[in-house]
Amino acid sequence: MSRDVSHTIRVIDQSVAIAVMILDVDTGLIRGLSVAEDIPDALSQSVERALNKPAGSLPPGYPQRVLVTVGLDDYVAAELGRQPGLNLIPPIQEIVPGEEAEEIFDSFVDSFS
Repeated sequence: MSRDVSHTIRVIDQSVAIAVMILDVDTGLIRGLSVAEDIPDALSQSVERALNKPAGSLPPGYPQRVLVTVGLDDYVAAELGRQPGLNLIPPIQEIVPGEEAEEIFDSFVDSFS
């Protein structure tokens, strides 16, 4: 998921703040989270965290499938293609995020208000 959070989150020397959050499909745990000046940078940082750092009790690792917000599939495919050790990009499916995912994202953004 990705949103412009410039109205809530201020980053020094950045006029725009884009947040990207990667959630585990099965548990809703945050696998990766980043704020940067544009989608590619925020996505790159979030994917790197999701692949290399644990999320709660979930070990880091490569996904078997990827659900992405409509419009982000090309960004996600390109970023996964840049990751070392990922020989086969998993299936990527565009979706409209569910209410629970939106609430998790909103809770993160609201924590800065």
